[in-house]
Amino acid sequence: MRIKLLIAGLAALAVIMYAQRERLAPPRGVAAWEYRVLLPQEIGPGIYRNVDLHELSYLGDQGWELVSVTPWVIRNDERKYKNEETPRVVTQSYLAYYFKRQKVRAE
Repeated sequence: MRIKLLIAGLAALAVIMYAQRERLAPPRGVAAWEYRVLLPQEIGPGIYRNVDLHELSYLGDQGWELVSVTPWVIRNDERKYKNEETPRVVTQSYLAYYFKRQKVRAE
């Protein structure tokens, strides 16, 4: 009797484990996406370089879709010009670019 209960319990556990596997897998027929972010590079302490436009074009040629552009770093500099007593504040904004494309599945 114990052996039958043990076998039934193991069978029930196997069914539950198999059902969990199916539920955690990505649904069939739904596209899976991969994402990429291009950020401005920090070339010195507090000094940044914008993303190169050739890099943006290259990603577009590879099939990446531009999803969003957001300010990543906003930097304020005080610059003193000729014949001015108080410096002007110059604001520079460095942008981050977010891309997505559909994953290619090898089937």
